[in-house]
Amino acid sequence: MDENTKPRGRPRNDGKPAGSVEPKEKMPNGGARQGAGRPLGSKNIYSNESVKKLEELGFNPLEIMVEKYYQIEEMISDGTIRTGSGAHAQLLATQQKLINDLMQYGYRRVPEKQEVSIENKKPIAIKLTMKDKSDDKKDG
Repeated sequence: MDENTKPRGRPRNDGKPAGSVEPKEKMPNGGARQGAGRPLGSKNIYSNESVKKLEELGFNPLEIMVEKYYQIEEMISDGTIRTGSGAHAQLLATQQKLINDLMQYGYRRVPEKQEVSIENKKPIAIKLTMKDKSDDKKDG
């Protein structure tokens, strides 16, 4: 570096002059570096801790959701809740939510349908003609 030219960058906090750090080497073709990133199949630290805690407490959310589903089913079928009431509607909504929550553990989500629009629509003309009576006499 010349004495007349300023180094690029701002002054550093550690006392070294600006521009004294060499830039990091770039990958020649870009992309991921081998061995970088999180290993496949590894779990979050938090998920491991939470699973252990739930096991210690004897709490299984899936079992409880299934139990609640059957409790609601029994209340609806035995007549405890009057059909058509607000409570009945709320129980049905809760039951549907339980079903949706439980479905994610056994099945993939169904993709939403997409409508395809056709922009070049041509009109269709249908011509109806009456058969002549004279044509019937010739056939028969």
